[in-house]
Amino acid sequence: MSKTTPIYVILLRAIGPATHRLMTMSQWRDAAGRAGFVAPETLVNTGNLIAGFDGNADQVARRMTDIVRGFGLGENVVPVVRPPALLAKIVEADPIPDAAAMRPNQTGIYFFVEPKPDFGWLGEHDGPEVVHVVHHHLVVDFSRDVAQASKLIRKIDKHCGTNTARNWNSLGRIAERSLARETE
Repeated sequence: MSKTTPIYVILLRAIGPATHRLMTMSQWRDAAGRAGFVAPETLVNTGNLIAGFDGNADQVARRMTDIVRGFGLGENVVPVVRPPALLAKIVEADPIPDAAAMRPNQTGIYFFVEPKPDFGWLGEHDGPEVVHVVHHHLVVDFSRDVAQASKLIRKIDKHCGTNTARNWNSLGRIAERSLARETE
């Protein structure tokens, strides 16, 4: 791969086992390769792709949207694109180190389609979840079963717009692999 080809991380929203009947991860990789993505690889769980692409993040998002629509996936399946360095900055910030170390699967990172979502409502958040803003992303210590945090999740969706979330373990692995891809 050319050292000048930028590497991107593409995180799909609303993808999971139910959508696999329309698009498997191997089909996604193959379609991405045919669409001009360089060495696409899926990682960790469903809906995470790392690939090179000669274009900017907006072009990546448009091309990826075309790919997922080609599989018949609905408008709720949305690509959220990030450069590896930004993921590394979030990991490095580690705003909730105890939660990340002791409850990484209950520590969520929210990635938004909008570059600068509205976080003004956070001043009224009364927990029990602990929430931090890091580089226009939310890092949330759910401190319990994520399914019990529906009130907060609804507020995030309402005020911040289209998003997808990954847990702390997944973020770390995706950041590490995507940074490694930049030096290959």
